[in-house]
Amino acid sequence: MKKREKKSYVKCVRCGGCCRVPVVPVTHRDLERLVKFTGTAPNAIVRFCPFSEMEYDSDSGLWIKFRYGKHAMVLRKRSEKCIFQTPMRSCSAYEARPQTCRTFPYSVDTDDSENVEINLNEVFDCNAAPCEESDVDIDTLLSDSLNETCEDAEYHNLVKRWNKSENKGGTADFLKFIGF
Repeated sequence: MKKREKKSYVKCVRCGGCCRVPVVPVTHRDLERLVKFTGTAPNAIVRFCPFSEMEYDSDSGLWIKFRYGKHAMVLRKRSEKCIFQTPMRSCSAYEARPQTCRTFPYSVDTDDSENVEINLNEVFDCNAAPCEESDVDIDTLLSDSLNETCEDAEYHNLVKRWNKSENKGGTADFLKFIGF
């Protein structure tokens, strides 16, 4: 991989917007880490979000086909915030957080020449302290992005196998299918 420059990026000021606003898709590996770290049952960590609640491509590999429609496995929320967000707006499961949370708010792209481009995605304006600029640990971000890509691909293959199967059950059956 070619050399990358360190640039200024967003520094989290703990406004909590990223733990309230988005619907966070999770993979079986994310769920595995969270269950192991928290000791919480899988069905208490995730819910199955209908297609109408998320702005993802309908051909994305995260859509699970149930008898009652397409759904995606996402982190549960309580009182409109992630179940792991503390009153101090930190993450109680930070060490085991989903890969999506690890890379947010960045997207990392590599071109054919192995040049790396890091883009800042939408950051939430929650009327709290504004996001500050800070140096980001690019190597950690790249590693997390690669892990996210690999885990997503593995999970999407599982979803594809589920979707091709004849006997589609409910969410408990899907959790069992992915190892819970």
